[in-house]
Amino acid sequence: MDKGDLLEVFEDIFSNCDVLISSLQKEKDSSLQPCEQDFNEFQSNFESLSKVLSHEATKFAIAHSSPPLPEVSTTQSLAGSLCNATSQLVGCYLLLPNTCGSTFLQLIQKELESLILGVKHFVETIQNLILKNDKLQPCLLSTGVLWEFCDRLPTLPKNNKEAVSSVLSREEQLINDAIEELEEAANASINDDEIDSDDETTIRGVGLELHPSVRGLVKTAAALIRRTKKLISDFNGVDQNRLDPIVEQVSTMSTEVDDLICSLYPPVNIVLAVGHGNTLSSKMDQLLKIVQGIAGEDDQAWIELLSKAVQHNLQNLQSKASST
Repeated sequence: MDKGDLLEVFEDIFSNCDVLISSLQKEKDSSLQPCEQDFNEFQSNFESLSKVLSHEATKFAIAHSSPPLPEVSTTQSLAGSLCNATSQLVGCYLLLPNTCGSTFLQLIQKELESLILGVKHFVETIQNLILKNDKLQPCLLSTGVLWEFCDRLPTLPKNNKEAVSSVLSREEQLINDAIEELEEAANASINDDEIDSDDETTIRGVGLELHPSVRGLVKTAAALIRRTKKLISDFNGVDQNRLDPIVEQVSTMSTEVDDLICSLYPPVNIVLAVGHGNTLSSKMDQLLKIVQGIAGEDDQAWIELLSKAVQHNLQNLQSKASST
């Protein structure tokens, strides 16, 4: 076996992967036809090609996992099939126009980039197995990782509506976890008088005085995300891009919630607490404006209710802070 020729085969695979990653990162052509609401064809192709890639990776791994190793021409043929399956998956994505919604497109793009990096690592372990007499275990592990990537592709959100909902679900869970932590920290202080006032694991003193207003803001944030999820679930508009601004406001909301809650722990910084309260309230106000633009008449009542709740809790926080 000519190791020089074999090395060239592997380098061609790496080069092909780099080209595919570059193509994913290029801005999409806005002249493409509008995105159809029905993604069945895309999803069918995407799922089929992910199975093909998994199959080609398995063939490539088995062929090189034990002696006798295949001829260079056989390795080249197997590499071509592996690269072709990867290229076709990327091609599916590249055919999707911008009108499908940026949240959905970005999610698919990132998954494909991770997949291609997985292909590169998989091929690299096989290269080391052959040319450097490396152990088989890394090859088996990288093959398993690549299988996981392929298996995950069909489970991704099917359209922009589902992609936006997945972001909301993630943030909702994080905020609910933060609410639970907030309650536990406050209750621990109330129920144990022997805790030192400087204990950084509980909320006491000034932090405890600000706690009701902060809790009100955070619970309003959770309610707003929950209501917005329901609104998106019922959304039947053709223009999926109208949902993307929601993600901009929601994607960092849990971080703001965490910062606000952390400001209640000793040593309490009142100015910081009010600042984080203002930031979280502003994000909720912006989200409410976006939501109002896609909501129906039946939704106006809860939008108004949550808007008042935001202002009420923020004013309470500011008032309590100024009098402390």
